Amino acid sequence: MWISCSDGTRLACTLTTPPQGHSAAISDSSAQLVILNSATGVQRSYYRAFAEHLTARGCQVLTWDGRGIGESCTGHARHSDARMRDWGALDFEAVLNHAAALVSDDWQRITVIGHSSGGHLSGLAPSMRHVQHLILVASGTCDWRQYPKKQWPRLFAAWYGLAPVVLHTLGYWPGSLGVGHDLPRGVAWDWRNWSVQPGYLFADESLNLNAYQQFSGRLLALHFSDDQDFAPPKTVRDLVERFPNADVLIHEYNPRLQAHSHVGHFGFFQKKNADLWPLLHTSLSLS
Repeated sequence: MWISCSDGTRLACTLTTPPQGHSAAISDSSAQLVILNSATGVQRSYYRAFAEHLTARGCQVLTWDGRGIGESCTGHARHSDARMRDWGALDFEAVLNHAAALVSDDWQRITVIGHSSGGHLSGLAPSMRHVQHLILVASGTCDWRQYPKKQWPRLFAAWYGLAPVVLHTLGYWPGSLGVGHDLPRGVAWDWRNWSVQPGYLFADESLNLNAYQQFSGRLLALHFSDDQDFAPPKTVRDLVERFPNADVLIHEYNPRLQAHSHVGHFGFFQKKNADLWPLLHTSLSLS
């Protein structure tokens, strides 16, 4: 399935529906439609098992690849003009409006789950103000000042040394440098430039940030005590504070107390950690 953005860019999407014979359907007035926003450089296929878990419980799940990623990538990342801001302001906005059409503009039926950047970019879409249910998973801002001080040398080296050299030399950010998928130059530059500013993307005066203020629904921020490299607690709280009118619940999960050796930044959506998925059932009104 493809969704067209306002600038003509087409996004590859998958609508996963309940198994044949299940009573839930898009046409049912009670059926939930969950939009799952991927982390930076993560293809929508990564979330397939989790999507199937939700559909087995009656939800519809819409996953998508942002421009320049996965099946939405039309060529080498070096030649893509995609920017990280576009994933929120253009791509997610198009996905939201497509989802709204599927449920006949009944926004109460739409829940957004944002993993990492898929959460912190969500308010760049103007239509996010209509959504009443937002779940952030391992999602925080990337302002280096919010990270533990022991992380500062690594972040300084990445943002002030490695990123400028790599982007000027190669013209893109190779997936082999820790993001899984080659990132277009504009995506990586947005990420880098926001990360060195106090306030991250919220300091960028060129962005429309109104939807962060206007969102007044329920917000669950689920993060993990062993995720110190990407979304440590202060970054999560910093992001949540950008939704000042939301009804907020923050839940930190400690794997060591629950017989899990490691969850980290990416582990929650892996099938081997499926026993963690019920942590979201209450927020999704699932039994």
